[in-house]
Amino acid sequence: MRRSIYPLLVALITFSACRAGAGVGPEPQATVTAPATEEVTRLLEQGKALLDDDQCDAALEPLQRAARLDATLPEVFLSLGNAYARTGQNDLAVDAYHTALELDDAYAAAHTNLGAAYLRQADGPDAVESAIEAFRAAIALEPEDADTHANLGSALLQISQFPQAQQEFEEALRLDPDLPEAMVSLGYVFFLTGRLDEGQKRFEAAAAIDPDMPEAQFALGLYYLETSQPERATAAFEAFLAIEIPAGCRGDQNVAAEARQQAEMILDQLRGE
Repeated sequence: MRRSIYPLLVALITFSACRAGAGVGPEPQATVTAPATEEVTRLLEQGKALLDDDQCDAALEPLQRAARLDATLPEVFLSLGNAYARTGQNDLAVDAYHTALELDDAYAAAHTNLGAAYLRQADGPDAVESAIEAFRAAIALEPEDADTHANLGSALLQISQFPQAQQEFEEALRLDPDLPEAMVSLGYVFFLTGRLDEGQKRFEAAAAIDPDMPEAQFALGLYYLETSQPERATAAFEAFLAIEIPAGCRGDQNVAAEARQQAEMILDQLRGE
């Protein structure tokens, strides 16, 4: 593989993992597991509703107030961490998730979201190793969670632990055969280890599961680029850019914008611009 392609793969792996990972999509329903005042409960539900509506900046205020009023509820710090993550404040998200885990070390969602926050930091192998540790802790608590297996695979893939990553993606697909993010990422395992046709099959399978999945089109574009099919590569990257990615919040937008910039750069090269 041409070395110049590898950074693009890392960007797309992060894009796929972050879009699918906990704390990035709509706020999951949660039940307060410890006694809370009526006001704290109201503020938590208000913050979660704002996150569900992609009003992430607005969600910070009620969640911060809830944390100040009662610093003993891990659910408050989980949601606060999600708000920080989705507004692009990953360092604060990591701190909030750690606080949730100090309050309840068996809180699987906090381990998972902590791993996703470390992946979004993208500041070197130490962050990836921390993400791996967090995902493994979540899996130990909830071994049947397909998304967490897929996220662990994405982290392992970033540090080129291909057999281990393949195992996690295959486990994710065993648990959820229709998980397209895991299918694309499994394709990257084959792609990066020289089994290009096997990778193509997984990319096409993901596109069949979800025709509007941008990651699948991006992956096919890289396959065609690597196999010297410039016209097909151009069509795939154009299809990627034509898919409307939900606007989400600032942190979500940053992840999507990076992938779009990579696609536009490749298209410029293909067109000779």
